[in-house]
Amino acid sequence: MLNVFIEKLQVKLSDGRLMPLEDLVRDYERLLEESSKKEVIAEVKAEKAKVKKTITEKLKVGKWFRIDRNVIDEHRDEIRQKCIEIGADGEKLWERFEKSNEIANQNPDQYPRVMETYIFKHNWEYKFEQEMRDMCKEIGDGICDEVICYFELQMRICNGEAVESLVHKPDKLPHVRFIKLRNGKCGYWGGDVDKYNRNPPATRYWDNFVPNRKNFDNVPYAFRKVPSKQ
Repeated sequence: MLNVFIEKLQVKLSDGRLMPLEDLVRDYERLLEESSKKEVIAEVKAEKAKVKKTITEKLKVGKWFRIDRNVIDEHRDEIRQKCIEIGADGEKLWERFEKSNEIANQNPDQYPRVMETYIFKHNWEYKFEQEMRDMCKEIGDGICDEVICYFELQMRICNGEAVESLVHKPDKLPHVRFIKLRNGKCGYWGGDVDKYNRNPPATRYWDNFVPNRKNFDNVPYAFRKVPSKQ
C-alpha cells in the first residue's frame, strides 16, 4: 500500500513569509470576530451618547424643567414597554399617556412641542386658589393641567427615571403641586415629603375650584412655551 503524505497548503504573504493556509484562516476569523465586537461596542457607545443628549436636569423646586415632545415621540415604544413591564398600574399609566398625547395633538396651540414647567418654593402661610393660578401667569403662560403633567412623567422616563419609582415609590418633592384640570376643577399632583405624604409622583386627585379658598400646603405648578430655536 502506498503511503500518501499531504503537506499543509501554504500562502505566501506580502513580506515574503510563508504561512499555512489553516493558520491564515484562523487568524482571519479571529480578526473578524474582534472587528465585530468593536463594531458592537461602538454602536452601544453611540446609543449611550444619543440617550445622554436627551437628558435634562431632574425636576427640582425653583428651576425650569424642559419637556421636549419630539424626544417623547422618539422614545414612545420604549416608554410603553417600561410601563407594561411593571404590570396593571403601569398599563393604566400608559393609557393615560396615550389619551393625553392625543388631546395635545388635537390642540397644538395649547400644547407646544417644547415647553418648561416650574415648581414654586413654598414660603408663605397660605395662598388663595385664584392667587396660585395668577402666580403661574405672572411667571409663565399659566398653570399646568393634567396633560402637561403626563408629559412631565414621560419626559422623566426618557431621562432615565424608572416607571416603578414614578408609580409606586414616594415622591421626593417637598410639596404636592396644585394644578388646573381641563374641566376647570383644581387638581393635586404627586406627593410631598415635608408633610409625610407618601404618594408617588404619578398620583393625581382633584376637587372643585374655589377661588377664595385658602390653600396652606400646596404649591402652584406653572408652565411656559419655549421657542423651538432654543
